[in-house]
Amino acid sequence: GINAEYGKQWYQRRVREAVVSTQSTGTDPPFPTFSSCIVHLRAVQTMAKKTGELLLKLRGLMTQNGQLAAYIVPSDDPHMSEYVSSNFCRRAFISGFTGSAGTAVVLQDKALMWTDGRYFLQAEKEMDENWSLMKAFMPGTPSKEEYLSSNLEKSSKVGIDPKTCSVQLFKTLNKQLRSAGMELVPVADNLIDKVWDDAPAAPSAPVFVHDIKYAGESASSKLETLRKKIKEKQCSAIVLSALDDIAWLYNLRGSDVNYNPVFYSFAIITPDSSTLFVDEARVGEEVRSSLTETSTKIQPYDAVYSSVKELTDRVFLPLSTNAAIAQAIPAEQWCVGMSPVQELKAIKNEVELQGMRDCHVRDGAALCEYLHWLETTDRDLDEVDGADQAELFRSKQDLYVSLSFDTISSSGPNGAVIHYKPEKGTCRNIDKSMVYLCDSGAQYKDGTTDVTRTVHMGTPTQQQRMCFTRVLQGHIDLAMAVFPAGTKGTCLDCLARRPLWNCGLNYQHGTGHGVGSFLNVHEGPCRIAAGNRMSKYEMGLQKGMILSDEPGYYEAGEFGIRIESLVEVVETEDIGPPDGRFLTFRPVTMAPIDLRLVDRELMSGDQVAWLNGYHATVREKVMALWEKQGKSEDLKKWLVNQTREI
Repeated sequence: GINAEYGKQWYQRRVREAVVSTQSTGTDPPFPTFSSCIVHLRAVQTMAKKTGELLLKLRGLMTQNGQLAAYIVPSDDPHMSEYVSSNFCRRAFISGFTGSAGTAVVLQDKALMWTDGRYFLQAEKEMDENWSLMKAFMPGTPSKEEYLSSNLEKSSKVGIDPKTCSVQLFKTLNKQLRSAGMELVPVADNLIDKVWDDAPAAPSAPVFVHDIKYAGESASSKLETLRKKIKEKQCSAIVLSALDDIAWLYNLRGSDVNYNPVFYSFAIITPDSSTLFVDEARVGEEVRSSLTETSTKIQPYDAVYSSVKELTDRVFLPLSTNAAIAQAIPAEQWCVGMSPVQELKAIKNEVELQGMRDCHVRDGAALCEYLHWLETTDRDLDEVDGADQAELFRSKQDLYVSLSFDTISSSGPNGAVIHYKPEKGTCRNIDKSMVYLCDSGAQYKDGTTDVTRTVHMGTPTQQQRMCFTRVLQGHIDLAMAVFPAGTKGTCLDCLARRPLWNCGLNYQHGTGHGVGSFLNVHEGPCRIAAGNRMSKYEMGLQKGMILSDEPGYYEAGEFGIRIESLVEVVETEDIGPPDGRFLTFRPVTMAPIDLRLVDRELMSGDQVAWLNGYHATVREKVMALWEKQGKSEDLKKWLVNQTREI
């Protein structure tokens, strides 16, 4: 069943412990029994959502809607968002798996879930026996198209809601299934909605203006630049679907998606017009006035599907365009590619960059307060208590708006679940004798933060120190990289992995992602990821980009380690020709790295110098803020100790 791999890992871990016990004590090995494994798996399965009845209803609808042999349920909303509002969480509803990435495929006799390495353990815990996990990007795992082509009969029909499927994915699926003699059927009325009796209502909170003092450039200026880009691509219009593209372009923000300050909308821009498709009841006078300055008209949200039919000549469709919009336009008019807005907003202007630097000092100060409090409190705390306290410290900082994602507060073995989310009643207590991983961040009016610090408040084992130091070496080696402008992040990824690879270790997630300015915490099109995940649409690194640097290591059932800081892409002082200086990274995150987990003997002189220099900067900037805020001497002494030279 779904927990087979989890059970295998659990059993093998118990065997390893038994062998270690035998070697150290000479006693008979306490090997785990079959019954103990079954008891453990049953405990895991009680966490899973029961989906049998829902799948039965869905399969009945599949039969009624053209005898569908399979129905695909992506994670996406009509904008291909990574994170979606609760009313669009259809995949989570039907499967129980709540991770941000994954695609469900329901057949008449089985249900499958494709997701990546960040979520393997989480998916195994959250899905019941009706589901099978398909480990995407792992050797031996077929893609969705490959699986369907090989396991369905010829002439089979596969259904999908075209509003939840990008134009590119629809084309790829359609081509592969047709080559196998099958048909991809667009199902206009989403079948999950028909079995979701208590689905949440659509968001309705007001849209608000993002002040120019934080945006750094007017919406009129951005529209002018975008129109030039459209002309360069020999197109007469562009249809924007990505919510962060639209929010950035018009200097507007919203609260429709938890932790992402965006609002549900579409936009169509031509050389002489601009139309925003949004529920007009959500547009107040300030927003309306702002849109008037750019001669932008307001139309109802769903009107975009009829409006695109009126477009003539070539129309630029970004990769985030859903298939329903694309199918309303003759295919010969399509020009599909990376959104020029994504490329524009990836390179921050100086106002945005200064805002990111400033908010990270405040955010780092809040994280330091939390870690100090966590070490010194006598309270019994669980992981949720920790997450709540970290949020409280951040909320007291200037310009705070919200968190930027659910805090990953994970103690001991929960740290090995890469995108773990603690829940009251099932989470662990924070055990100071175990590794504690905290991945957290916030939205401020002047920027967005994302930071992971792994600490040990007791005495770490030598194995934990070794693993942590290898992760730290990778983090530092990437941060010290020097490269020509335009280098793809996938070319740098191995720098962060090399210290781990040299010890036979690795991690199943990317090393870096772009970050928005008071926008989405995950932002393309720049990234740092393994070469086998390279995309032709990946944007080369340029001065002014902000990315994360976050290698890690995870031992299932034991601990997780991740060190994540955001970095700014900057020019080197004197490397490369004067008219094309090479680039490097400068840390933006200001939070100490736990020295108790560092084995200095494993590090090179350059790595030690980098760490000491980074800690000196953290101490200077955070201490200066604390002086203004009147923080306690105990807190300041803690920071001095945490940032001491090694």
